[in-house]
Amino acid sequence: MKPNSNMKEHILDIAINLITHNGIKNTSLSDISKAAGISKGTLYYHYSSKDDLIFDIADIHLNIITAAVLECVKNIEKNSSKDELINLILRKIATIGSTGRIHMYLLCEALTGNDSLRERIKVKYIQWRTTLQDEIYKNLSESIDESEAFSFLLISIVDGLVVQSILKTEKLPYEKIANFLVSKWI
Repeated sequence: MKPNSNMKEHILDIAINLITHNGIKNTSLSDISKAAGISKGTLYYHYSSKDDLIFDIADIHLNIITAAVLECVKNIEKNSSKDELINLILRKIATIGSTGRIHMYLLCEALTGNDSLRERIKVKYIQWRTTLQDEIYKNLSESIDESEAFSFLLISIVDGLVVQSILKTEKLPYEKIANFLVSKWI
C-alpha cells in the first residue's frame, strides 16, 4: 500500500486497471478495495460512490486524449499538406490506443444512463473538435465551414479507428487512410 498522500492515486490506478479488464458494470467498489489492499472504509473516505471514482477516471482519461490532440495540432506546421495533417492526427491518436478500451467503457456508461458523465464527455468532445477546427482553419487555409466539417469528420474517423483498434481486427493503415481522405474527399 502507498502512503496516504498517494492513496487516491493508488485507488485510481487499481480502478483503471480493473475497469479496463472487466468493464465498469463488472467492477465493484468491493473489487477495487480488495485489489488495492485497503478496507472499504478507506475507499469510501476517498470516493463516496462509484460515480465519483468514474468521474475522476474520466477526467484523467479525457485529459490524456486532450493533451494528445493539443500536442498533435501544435505540431502542425503552417502550410502542411492535408495528408500530412490527417496522418499526424491519426497516428497521434493511435499512440494513445492503450486508453481506447477505457474510452469505450466510459462512452458506454455515458450512453446508457450516466447523464453527468455524458455531459463531461460532451464538453471534451466539443473542445477537441473546436481545437481541431481552429488549427485546420489556421494552418490549411480552409474556409471556416470546411474546417468545421473536416473537424467533425476527423473526430468520427478517430472514434471508429479506436473501436477497430480495440477489436484488433487488422493492422490499421493510417497512411493509406490519410491519403484516401485527401484524394477522394477533400
